[in-house]
Amino acid sequence: MLNAEYIFQEILEQEKIISTHRSLPEPRWPSATGKLIITGSGDSHCAALFGGWLLEERGRVAGLPALEASRVAQRLSRGDVLIGISVSGHTVRVLEAANRALTAGAEVVAVTDNVQSPLAQLSSVVWPIHASPAEELHQTNYQNEDARQYIGYHHDVAKTKTFWAVLLTVIRATLLKLDWRLLLDHTRYLLAPSFYEPIFARASLWAESGQIFFLGSDWARIAARFAAYKMYEFNRMAHYTGTEEYCHTHYFITRNGDTIVFLVFDQDTSARSAEIVPVLHELFGARIIWLKPDSLAKPILPKDCSNSIELVNLPAADEPVQQFLDFIIALQWITYSIGRIGAPDINTFHAGHDTERLVAGTLQTIRRSAIRLSGSGEESGIKSRKQE
Repeated sequence: MLNAEYIFQEILEQEKIISTHRSLPEPRWPSATGKLIITGSGDSHCAALFGGWLLEERGRVAGLPALEASRVAQRLSRGDVLIGISVSGHTVRVLEAANRALTAGAEVVAVTDNVQSPLAQLSSVVWPIHASPAEELHQTNYQNEDARQYIGYHHDVAKTKTFWAVLLTVIRATLLKLDWRLLLDHTRYLLAPSFYEPIFARASLWAESGQIFFLGSDWARIAARFAAYKMYEFNRMAHYTGTEEYCHTHYFITRNGDTIVFLVFDQDTSARSAEIVPVLHELFGARIIWLKPDSLAKPILPKDCSNSIELVNLPAADEPVQQFLDFIIALQWITYSIGRIGAPDINTFHAGHDTERLVAGTLQTIRRSAIRLSGSGEESGIKSRKQE
């Protein structure tokens, strides 16, 4: 049954994507050495935040949402770089930021699955993510006239493998010395039935929750944001926040039976999370999912709390980048296993809930724009690098 679902197929493709990226040459950088902005929308914004975190040591780097990047791009100058992430290459706000960066004299790098896309055409450097067959990126199964214009993806479903491919592309671009053999071993472990079947077995319980909270600190908060985005794409209520911030803000909107997912990666986050669990158990009967590397000890909790926790052990890892990648695959399984329950059609975006109407609306909210280039009086558009 799972084999017939596109998301399941795409999650499993991530092993092959590792093999592809492992053998690729390092992405080419522009010669510019000034300020660096990395941006994207939706999942690609999460990837931009991840890239900003990896590139912090370069200095003068910012991972920004696309609208803010579009504003900041106007203040760039020759020698600066804007990295635009858009899997489809059609995200209009990313295109707008790229055009403004070019107008200011900066260089643009495109991170995309579609090397024939508008974003790739206007960029001086393209970093292909190598996730999908090229021939699949120019068609769609949608029947609605507006929805049929929403192209640039392999399957019309919530994205998994493309996010993974963007992460690996950014990692290679940073020249990070990733242990590819270890990554492949971890990924095979996380993609095995022995890992995901227990998650699917519990998913119906988690799906009964009115809302789901994903809690993470430091870099794990980026993974928490990504997980919440996946839930939105399955028409599920979800929140993401910092573990500490949860106690001061989001805690007050927690309701009986809610599911709380803790992203635990070190002793400090483990200890803080363990302080929260008994309260959530006692007051709300919360359903707890506890993600952690196997190298961390099991949390010490009151006996009456232990049965309310689903402990998800990830392979032992000490390096934050490897931990982050492990979290991403685990969260893909968790969100997908919950999202597919009760979905009219798991093989369409938004799990079949008014799919084509929502996609048609997405086309208007994401792929069209009335914002004008500042000071030019011209509507924001696509200016090909080849036309300059």
